[in-house]
Amino acid sequence: MTPATALDIAQALVRIPSVNPDYDPASAGEGAVTAWIEDWGKANGFTVWGQPVLPGRDNILLQFRSGADHPHFMLNGHTDTVGVGGMTIAPFGGEVRDGRLWGRGASDMKGPLACMMAAALRLKNAPSTWRGTLTVACVADEEFRFRGVSAMLDQMCTEPVPAASSRRPDETNASDGDCKSPARLPDFAVVGEPTRLRVVRGCKGCLRFAIHAVGHAAHSSKPHEGRSAVVAMAHAILELERHFATRLAQIAAPGFGTSTGSIGLITGGTGVNIVPERCTIQVDIRLLPGQDGLATHQEIQTLLRERCRQVPDVRWVLPEPSVVDPSFEFPADHPLVKTACAVLHQPAPDVVFFGCDASKLAARGVPVIVLGPGDIAQAHTVDEFIALADLEAGTEAYVRLAQALMPPP
Repeated sequence: MTPATALDIAQALVRIPSVNPDYDPASAGEGAVTAWIEDWGKANGFTVWGQPVLPGRDNILLQFRSGADHPHFMLNGHTDTVGVGGMTIAPFGGEVRDGRLWGRGASDMKGPLACMMAAALRLKNAPSTWRGTLTVACVADEEFRFRGVSAMLDQMCTEPVPAASSRRPDETNASDGDCKSPARLPDFAVVGEPTRLRVVRGCKGCLRFAIHAVGHAAHSSKPHEGRSAVVAMAHAILELERHFATRLAQIAAPGFGTSTGSIGLITGGTGVNIVPERCTIQVDIRLLPGQDGLATHQEIQTLLRERCRQVPDVRWVLPEPSVVDPSFEFPADHPLVKTACAVLHQPAPDVVFFGCDASKLAARGVPVIVLGPGDIAQAHTVDEFIALADLEAGTEAYVRLAQALMPPP
């Protein structure tokens, strides 16, 4: 018998490692979790659509039609996690104690994804309570470059996703409705990042890029014969910090605060007795609605080229950004936002500062909110967990929202 409750599903998912290989090159990625979800979907009578994203790393879509193609409601969750270095609990133990499920991904976001799957199963088993098409999209690579959701949307806009199901082409779901190909773009969607089951109508975007300083190596006993890239980068760091505190601090949007910048990584040098030839920093900027990520990057490039001329004999390399992820925002009176707030008894929706798959859906014109059980404060932590009560509440919330958005005739 396949797991049916959110707890049982979440526990199974947490126990299968799916660390994004960009955080741990030794990781095999999401493949094992994807295979488990595919088997679960087939065993429970969903049409299962598989979609390659990266080698060994696929998206899996579970779909069920109850009498009609539309409305098409998508529940979106990601299958990858961040790394497990420094964790103080067994990262893949899936232990249940103190009213919580513990392990990497419990809150971000195998717990919310499990609620989506459990809710979809409940809805599939009660087709008379709703009418339309329900899709649970389990996508790869959210934690790094959002390539899973982007690949899904690209294909939904052009051609059907190849079926991974053992279902014969002429078969349909138990209810009427043709399942020979997945529905196109959804009419509305929920991304299940942990929001404490608060309805979120917008989030910040993200711009990430590297800056390289290239100097000249020399023996540390004769530093004057070289040019330290680390010292040069120190100038760039101070200029960036001033830019963050002045220029970015002037870019604001109601509810979102200001745009922000952070230098998260620095590497340089090959030995303590060698004047370092190279130094690299990685920069993360959070973007607001209406803020152009590429224009922001160009502004910083121009700033550094002008201000770092004072550092002689150093070459600056400013490659294109690795991530340009837009923000998104829907008005509080949007029908999806209003319906979700009514279902959750929430007087007004929230906005959040973190980024997620929702902005990619919004950029394709799909009305979307972020809504999930658990707390983002637990994401990526050394002792990640989600409360069992939150798993139950999340499942119930997704069921009631789907029924409100896709009422029966």
